[in-house]
Amino acid sequence: MQVGVIPEETAVLIRWKKRSDNHVLVRMKAEAVLYASEGVNISIIAKMVERTERTVLEWLAEWQATRMCSVLTGHAGNQNAAKLTRTRKEELKAILAQPPSRSGVHAEFWDVPAIREVVKIMFDVEYQADSSYQLLLRLCGLSLELPDPFDEHRNEKAITRRMAEVKIEVKALLDQGWEVYTADEVRLEHEAETRRMWLPRGQRTKLSVDRKKTSQSFFGALSLTSKKVKLYPIEGNQNTEQTILSLDRLQRETETEKIAVVLDNARFHHAKALTDLYEPGQLLERITPIHLPPYASDHNPAGHVWNAAKSNIANIQRETPEESSTCSPPTSPAVPSTTTSSTSHSAKPETILFHDSHS
Repeated sequence: MQVGVIPEETAVLIRWKKRSDNHVLVRMKAEAVLYASEGVNISIIAKMVERTERTVLEWLAEWQATRMCSVLTGHAGNQNAAKLTRTRKEELKAILAQPPSRSGVHAEFWDVPAIREVVKIMFDVEYQADSSYQLLLRLCGLSLELPDPFDEHRNEKAITRRMAEVKIEVKALLDQGWEVYTADEVRLEHEAETRRMWLPRGQRTKLSVDRKKTSQSFFGALSLTSKKVKLYPIEGNQNTEQTILSLDRLQRETETEKIAVVLDNARFHHAKALTDLYEPGQLLERITPIHLPPYASDHNPAGHVWNAAKSNIANIQRETPEESSTCSPPTSPAVPSTTTSSTSHSAKPETILFHDSHS
């Protein structure tokens, strides 16, 4: 069972694992999460932390549900001997729900320096480690994740209006017995990178790493009735020709006579060479296209399938691109992913990166 850990969490977990003043259970949980993030087998983790496999699995499930807070639950109910009481934490949560300026803090948004200042001012409390303030931010519902990208061309009102129309149209077609797919492309990249590893003491070690990137694009169609994904490899670049080939294959593999396909507004989805084929008597006559509004690919359900795949295979090491693209993730049998493997001592460790096709 592999879990995702972002760099900020990794840094905090390593500090917790090393600190002798932490509860033993905190150190064990931090160590277990770190091992699991690297793909170490559950049985090995259990031996390393001297707990049963069932206990380790419970820790990892809790980590996926509550992240950093799960490591401190129980023996560190007050967040690692935190100086703030529960009542004060509730007060802090209310403060952080407002902009920093409302509390007299000169900052544009809440970060570690800003929360350190407000905790000092409001409660006369000061922590030594930044990780304590990061945990307070998480407890108050804030995230260390990067913000969603902003597109100045995006018209939210037009998107909302068009999406309402799309939902009505799709529901009507489903009620009439049509097969409706939402389709999207994605690119899988395979790239080498170096990682930290144990090396012989006093001996200079050189690693030969092939920096060449390889990639493979896929066309995925998510059925709104079966909730399964049909996945077709794309030869070369994503373009009109490859879209036609994928839609033709999708049409041939669908028993329902009438098919609707929801597509985003990529330029090659509107090419005349493609749109002409939807006419009666043409190659794709069984397919009716439904286009999402411009700059609204996040409203395509197929995009969420790719996001699930990304979280399952990003940064997992494989030796070859073929190994990366022929495995199956836990979310859907039709989406490419990898299983956990450890190549930390390999001279050519590989990393898999998912990229949105039109970002």
